[in-house]
Amino acid sequence: MKRFQHKYTLPAILTLLVLAIAFLLIGFFNFRRQTTLPADANSSAIGIELNQDVDYVDLHKLQANGVSFVYLKATQGRSYFDENYLSYREQILGTKLAFGSEIYYSNESTPLEHYRYFSQQVGSNTGSLPILIVPAVTSRSARYLRSMGRFATLLQASGKRVMVKVDHKYQHYFNPQTMFMSSGNKAPNTLRYSFWCYTTNGRVKNVNGLDRGVTMYAYNGTVSQYKQKYGQLTQ
Repeated sequence: MKRFQHKYTLPAILTLLVLAIAFLLIGFFNFRRQTTLPADANSSAIGIELNQDVDYVDLHKLQANGVSFVYLKATQGRSYFDENYLSYREQILGTKLAFGSEIYYSNESTPLEHYRYFSQQVGSNTGSLPILIVPAVTSRSARYLRSMGRFATLLQASGKRVMVKVDHKYQHYFNPQTMFMSSGNKAPNTLRYSFWCYTTNGRVKNVNGLDRGVTMYAYNGTVSQYKQKYGQLTQ
């Protein structure tokens, strides 16, 4: 009788082991297909960057999969304008997505050249989110940061809210009303940073073209704060 029982013990153990591995693999691959969310944070809203690297994105699918806002890459320096900026801005009108304009700040153009070119190409409709200034170079020299600060001041003088994607320790180069975006690995201090760029290699579930390499943002505040400033969250 004991031999009869032991005869089936090993096959049963092997079967359970195979099933356990199968369930783990299914869970792993399902996880890899989900929208990338920030770690160690209870973010009220997430967003992504859109640019001409992806020819077409279904914004309604984007909204249906939990994305609440988008930043549209607009200009860099005095000569680059993203080909998809205007088409994405027009499509957003038919959704609940909030949007903002993104400027890559070059060290080869002056603040006034940046400002004039951006104003010429984009006009007054820059979105409800703060204009985001992103460094286009790795340099964080005093000269470069002062130049970026002067550019931010030009935008603010025209009535625009401005956010810079640099460390808050450089705040003395900018006006007090300037907001900051963190790009660190951990959830940032809510008193210093308004938004967080939590990955540059994310994905959005069920949206063609956004299965990898997506720059993703999170609002660094509460649901009520986000709704008050930028509109409703998507579901």
